[in-house]
Amino acid sequence: MKLIWGVLTTLILAAVSSASSAQEVQTLDELVQLYDSSSCKVCHQEIYEEWEQSLHARPLYGPIGRTLATFRGYVLSRDTELKKSLEVAPGMREFLKPCIECHLPQMMDASEEVANELARAIIDEDEEVLDKLQITCIVCHNRNAILRKFRDGNPRPDTIYGPGFSGPHGDSRFPKAAKNEMMADTIFCAQCHQGPNVQHYDEPMWCTSTFDSHQHFYVPMGGTQSCQDCHMRNEGGHSFPPNYQNIAETSARLQEWIDLNLTIIAYRMKPDAVNLIPMVVIDAEVVSRIGHRFPDGCPSPNRVTLDVKVSAQDGQELFQKNIIYMPQHKMGYAEDTMVYAADRKLTLIRDTSLHPFVPKKETIEVVLPDGIEDVVVEAVLTFRQLPGIPEVEFPIHHVTRAVRLR
Repeated sequence: MKLIWGVLTTLILAAVSSASSAQEVQTLDELVQLYDSSSCKVCHQEIYEEWEQSLHARPLYGPIGRTLATFRGYVLSRDTELKKSLEVAPGMREFLKPCIECHLPQMMDASEEVANELARAIIDEDEEVLDKLQITCIVCHNRNAILRKFRDGNPRPDTIYGPGFSGPHGDSRFPKAAKNEMMADTIFCAQCHQGPNVQHYDEPMWCTSTFDSHQHFYVPMGGTQSCQDCHMRNEGGHSFPPNYQNIAETSARLQEWIDLNLTIIAYRMKPDAVNLIPMVVIDAEVVSRIGHRFPDGCPSPNRVTLDVKVSAQDGQELFQKNIIYMPQHKMGYAEDTMVYAADRKLTLIRDTSLHPFVPKKETIEVVLPDGIEDVVVEAVLTFRQLPGIPEVEFPIHHVTRAVRLR
């Protein structure tokens, strides 16, 4: 027993000594250099160019700059509704942790001063600085490559990991390659794409829940595709589509994976022995085969909408209805209290978003005015990142049908 305790004590002291001797990165420029992956382009040009088009290359901006706006609001909120954070987490790095652990994980290897530099760049929207801060090849293929560290250890500093082969790797900094099969599994992406555990931080947050939805809904419903299958292997590679900066590409993907089925009849309903009511009945069915809830992410205006319109032949609008599919939440614990976006999902009160393989069925009855016998029914399915801004609205399906009273 004494021998065992002696060995354990030696190992613990060695681990503490090793951890304490590790040098934190002292400047943002040093952090950029440490994780710079431009040398990868020499041998992996196509993959590198795909990555440059991805949101991984712009993790502090996000689609149309919305992530940066959220980041900025979070940092500024330290002087308002999150001012208690100065007592609980005096350091900026700890305050930023719930966000940067996914959006810039290498920041956790940096000093407090570097975290302050980042916070200033976010507040100032300093593009010269923010453009350099990326989730590079080294983040995924080295720093975050190993998930089960208790059994597999930490990533070796001279090794690039991937789902392929082990052997020599033609890079002076990373001369070795090691096979890690878990990088081909959904759980690898879940390091960031499940959002942080709601009880993991002093300020609970739950951003994206795509992994949770994939595991607990898509798989039990018979889905077999992994994150990598849909977002890398089938198409796109290291651009990880969809790229919400590209409307045509994103719309095409949504058209492929979301169906809109319509059945429309126009007839004269007879509610009693005397009267006849001219009407149109529209049965709409929206079915998503996406491997997780859609839309998802920090609760926001993100939504899929089904807009149904009935018009006379001359264009006169007779009826219009808008149906929204999205996770819906309260603003906070008090309706007049602002709650940071990633917290809002903790207060979900209704979820009308599209879940894998579950049809959203709508029956819409429209009574027609006297004298109208021919009508046009129009159904438009759209993904709207920010409703009302055309640059971030993605058409999915547009169906137009002419019908006549029977």
